[in-house]
Amino acid sequence: MIFDIFNEDWATTFSSIEDVFWFLILYLVFLIVMAIFLTIAINLFSSAKNSGFGSVFATSFVITIFYAVIFIFLLGWVAWIIVLVIAWLIISARHHIGFLGAILATIIAFILYVIVAIVLGIIFNVTLIVLPF
Repeated sequence: MIFDIFNEDWATTFSSIEDVFWFLILYLVFLIVMAIFLTIAINLFSSAKNSGFGSVFATSFVITIFYAVIFIFLLGWVAWIIVLVIAWLIISARHHIGFLGAILATIIAFILYVIVAIVLGIIFNVTLIVLPF
């Protein structure tokens, strides 16, 4: 049935105000990390506009808002596909790098994140990312 893809338990995620504050702290850290790597990736394109950290931070903020809203109502592959397409459209429209440029920028940002996570994991002997292979 089509209604099996909707997330019905999203409202029970936070049981206390402390859970909400931890979520907000983790959200801010995620947003800053996302903006840093996306800034580096977007600056690789010579035609990119609004490529400063503040502009990319605003782009990352809008993307995470769409991410949160979509994942409140949907789960699984449908949600991921919708979020990725919306993120690529936002990046391509805001930074004038085209749709394929936005796809390439997100791939570069992800690869940079994986490399940094692995190196920091080796240095500090912690696991920052779990790869499926």
